[in-house]
Amino acid sequence: MRRAAVIAVAVAALGWLGLMERSLRLQTSPSDEDLRAARILNPDTLPDVRRAFLFQSQGRTRDAARALEGVLRREPDNLEAWGLLYQFTGDERALEARRRLDPLGAR
Repeated sequence: MRRAAVIAVAVAALGWLGLMERSLRLQTSPSDEDLRAARILNPDTLPDVRRAFLFQSQGRTRDAARALEGVLRREPDNLEAWGLLYQFTGDERALEARRRLDPLGAR
């Protein structure tokens, strides 16, 4: 019985590690489809931040802002996302959040 439990836990752990490895590989892709796929079961917000960069490079500022706002809903204290939102849109709300989170660096 214990052996079966150990095997089940090991298989689950290997499956999870496989998903995380796949996610890391997909995060390096310049494709929106791959970056969306990298979000599956991945708590990291990096795929969404990279999608925002991709959208901005394509002139899709609204989509970039939406991607960053999704990051900020999950991580309201994400200084990088607030900075990018300000950089991409000039949103004063983003500048205020940056000043709140990093009073010395947001000058």
